[in-house]
Order: sequence, then C-alpha cells, then structure tokens
Amino acid sequence: MLHFKNNIEILLFIIELFGCVSFATSGAIKAIRKNADYLGVLILTLIETFGGGLLRDLIINQYPPKIFWHNEYLVLALFSFIVATFWFLVGYFNKTASIIDSHRHDLWIYLLDAFGIAVFCIYGVQAANASLNEVPLKDASVLGSYIYIISLGVITGVGGGMFRDVFVGEIPMVFRKHFYITPCIIGTTVYAILFKLNVGSLLSIFVGTSIIVLLRTFAVIFKWNLPTAKGYINLKKNVEKSTNI
Repeated sequence: MLHFKNNIEILLFIIELFGCVSFATSGAIKAIRKNADYLGVLILTLIETFGGGLLRDLIINQYPPKIFWHNEYLVLALFSFIVATFWFLVGYFNKTASIIDSHRHDLWIYLLDAFGIAVFCIYGVQAANASLNEVPLKDASVLGSYIYIISLGVITGVGGGMFRDVFVGEIPMVFRKHFYITPCIIGTTVYAILFKLNVGSLLSIFVGTSIIVLLRTFAVIFKWNLPTAKGYINLKKNVEKSTNI
C-alpha cells in the first residue's frame, strides 16, 4: 500500500508518474531504434527511469536502494513495464511506425525527456534534503549543503539517461548536445534555494520544474549548445600510422 502524509505528497507522486512515463517512452524508443529485443527494450527503459535514483541512493548510503523495496517504485516500475511493452508492440507489428523509425519526431521525444529530467531533478533534491535531516552533517557549511543537494538532484535527473546512452554505445547526451545538464543545474539550484527559504512547496516545484523544461525546450528548438573545441584529432590517420609501425 502507498501511504501519503498530505496532499502535497500525492501531487508529487502524480507528477513523478508523468516523469516516469516520459523517461520510459524516451528509453523504449531509443532501445527500439537500436534494434534491441523485448528484454533489451524493457531493461533500457528501467535503466533510464531508475538509474539516476539508484546512483543517488548509493551515494547517500541508502541500503538497500529504495527502488528494490519501496512500494512507490514498484508502481513506477509497473508503469515503465507497460510503456516499454506498448512501444515494443508498436515497433513489432508496425515496422514502419514513423514515430520510432523517423527522426522527424525527435522534438517530441526531447520534450518528454525534458519533463522527465525536470521531475526527477526536483525529486532528487527532496531525497537529498531528507538524507541531510536523517544524518546531519555538523561540519558542513551552508554552501556545502547546497552543493550536496543540488548535485544529487542533477544526478537523479540525468543519471538514467547517461547509463542508457553508455549501454547503447553512445557518448551520453549530457556531455555533448542541446544544453543538457546546464538547465538541470540552474533549475535544481533555484528549487533548492526556494525550498530552503520555505517558499510554498507547490510554487517551488512549479518554478524549478518550469525552468528546466523551458530551458531544455528552447535549447532543442534553437539548437543551443555549449562551446566545443574547434580542433579535432584525425583518428583515421593516427590508426593508419600505428598499423605501419
């Protein structure tokens, strides 16, 4: 049974469900595009949905991690299973499903991903705050506590996507494309500050989530990227030299 202390916790769980569906959809479609079988689609979906939370729990020494025993995560896992199965069936029975085969719909997938990371970043900040209350860091400075909760919030949001990209053999998007991790840092920082100032919970959640979603959306639409090095290494040429030695 799920137990909620107040209406705010119920609202947060509903928002988390939407974030779970967003991540599950993004992970399933990525797996299908990589020609994964059903088990591969399911595993990659679960990895994207819960990878960040698992890493966060390991960092804060939450043992066993909540995803293995907390009823809330069992419900989220069920939703992820349903979403993964749905998209696999779409790809299996309709080989030309445009939403999976064509990159014309990437914007829609990016928007789902943006909402997912926003929700899980905010949830990660709350989990980090709870861990601070359970095990007070007496020697931690105010700045140190902010860095702690912001870092765990960002890890919760982007960790699953990083694991997913690594498992499908890609450089994680967080390191290379569309202003990815920066909106998470900005949004979680604003939310953490509002949370510490005891601003209304709903307002804090709305502001933090909106910042992440809007910045990610604008980054995708207008193709915002952080600067990269202009030079490059000619890997092909270097390989040819090494084979001649």
